[in-house]
Amino acid sequence: MKALWLSLWVLLAQSPVDSSIGDIGDIDAFMEKVLERRDVNWDNFYNYFTNERAELSIEGSIDSVPLHGFRREFLWFVKEGYLVRSPRSVDGVSLSPEESEKAEDAWIEREKKREEKRQRELDLGEGPKRDAFFGFEFEPGNYLVVGSETFKGRDVVVVEYYPEKLFNDDDDEEGAEDSEEEDAIEEALNKVFLVTMLIDPAEHQIVRMTLDNYGFDFLPAKWLVQLDTVEATIEMTKAFDEIWLPLSIEAFGKVVTAVGDLSVRFDSTFYDYAKAETGATYRFPPRGRGPDAPEKPKKNRQR
Repeated sequence: MKALWLSLWVLLAQSPVDSSIGDIGDIDAFMEKVLERRDVNWDNFYNYFTNERAELSIEGSIDSVPLHGFRREFLWFVKEGYLVRSPRSVDGVSLSPEESEKAEDAWIEREKKREEKRQRELDLGEGPKRDAFFGFEFEPGNYLVVGSETFKGRDVVVVEYYPEKLFNDDDDEEGAEDSEEEDAIEEALNKVFLVTMLIDPAEHQIVRMTLDNYGFDFLPAKWLVQLDTVEATIEMTKAFDEIWLPLSIEAFGKVVTAVGDLSVRFDSTFYDYAKAETGATYRFPPRGRGPDAPEKPKKNRQR
């Protein structure tokens, strides 16, 4: 059965795409251009100021009782050459300029450490890993074109990606080695996640990308706790002519335990993009929620 499924997968991957969505040709070559565009999107992010509203909610299974959560406002901009996420308010309470600056400095220090780590990887011949939206590595040969659809008035190709190296221990301390069990779990995690992309073929632009799981039966101690659902989505928007920038990031997870279920939801919305001009002095907007911040509808997600 497994051999039959793999054969069908190969045939589908090599089959031509419906002409109604354009001839994308070789899928690996097409996706190479898509990933180049993804890198351009990230580089463009440095050229704009934007506000972000982030909300976190943790609920129990009994009457969806909120157990924890927050609502925070951020401002993204470049400081000392680094893209900084500066906190502006927490749960409706504005932070002082001193508090924001302290958080910005801490953010820059973390970015400097990440740069040092990338340089060590380069010295080892592994090559630096540049930042990008959903910046994990994509390997050719693991793509499948599954169809087409219309998303918010735009014709898109639906491409699925089956990762092999989505989870790895690159962030472990130098010299640390995994146990056999950790290696086995890591390998299994790479087999249960699916990446689905809606791509505008004319612009080689990822319009939406979703990371979803389809089973965690391999995890140990399943009798005690079960990781039931993990999903994360990023949606892009054409904020300006030829400029695509993030619109929203959503993440949802559910854990099933013997004493009840826990659901975790994170929503982040970006709004009020403004061009950052070289040499200009940016006047920060009033602290707290901006007047044009979109109201995000509450979702009652059933899983």
